Amino acid sequence: MSYKNVKNLTDDFTTLGHIAWLWANSPLHKEWSISLFTKNILPAIQHDQYILLMRDEFPVAFCSWANLTLTNEVKYVRDVTSLTFEDWNSGERKWLIDWIAPFGDNNTLYRYMRKKFPNEVFRAIRVYPGSTEAKIIHVQGGQINKFTAKKLIQQYQEELIQVLNNHKNL
Repeated sequence: MSYKNVKNLTDDFTTLGHIAWLWANSPLHKEWSISLFTKNILPAIQHDQYILLMRDEFPVAFCSWANLTLTNEVKYVRDVTSLTFEDWNSGERKWLIDWIAPFGDNNTLYRYMRKKFPNEVFRAIRVYPGSTEAKIIHVQGGQINKFTAKKLIQQYQEELIQVLNNHKNL
């Protein structure tokens, strides 16, 4: 089996179709609305902030991310449907927006992302199928120093908590 990223596809509609197919086969995502699909997927494609992995010309995994300011991060944490097109590339704080691997390619996508972003720290809001609760998780690149990553994660967490506590109207 060989994996490849199809980010170089010139046909965004083909890419959109591959992602829609993965979305429809994901136990979590298939219950979500088409409006949320377009809100989450179109900006990722337009900003080129996604990975779509193919195996034998078959889509197997997708990941998208946004680069947020602290203000937009607060907005996103409070309402995951709140990001505008402009928000997706507004800052340095990386958030995984969607992670879809319905056919058992989660580890392949994880390794790909760690290699593509070796010195980065990402956060994500993790929701489990059938649950209404979510939690913030952290993912780090494959080469970032663990101490540096831990310090950055702690800094981001403290800044987020401070703004959430001090500015309830954001």
